[in-house]
Amino acid sequence: MHGVTTAIVLFIFACLIFPKVIKNKPQYYAAVGAVLLAILLDALAHVIGAGGFTKFAYLMTAILQIGAVFLLILSAGGLTVSDLAGDLAETIEVVRRGGEKEIIIPRRGETPRPRASRDEDEGRPGRIDLDAELRDMHPPPAAPPTSRAADDDKGIPLA
Repeated sequence: MHGVTTAIVLFIFACLIFPKVIKNKPQYYAAVGAVLLAILLDALAHVIGAGGFTKFAYLMTAILQIGAVFLLILSAGGLTVSDLAGDLAETIEVVRRGGEKEIIIPRRGETPRPRASRDEDEGRPGRIDLDAELRDMHPPPAAPPTSRAADDDKGIPLA
């Protein structure tokens, strides 16, 4: 466990030397706090020496180290947790389907064609509006008729 903490602290010091590595500072500072708390828990476990507290401190140190590594990876990569969750969801979907995600890269100097023209060129039907069929089956109710002549002489309604 001490070797992991040492590696994390070395990376933190390397980021102080090369500050451009860090793209998301709040995550970096959270990782620094997690490492400092892990060091404090380890010191308390050695001072107190009780069996139950030592096991608790060991578990919390491991959790804090995992969190610090995770946060440092995110801070150096410039990702937020929601970005990472979206990427993981896409990866899980690709693995679940058992294939690779299709990536279309345009040729150099060529602009991609609009989506509608690609669909028509390949003989596939364009977009199908399913809501139109529902609107045809159930038209919206007509608004009740109002008499404008009676409303015009009243002026602006205040209540």
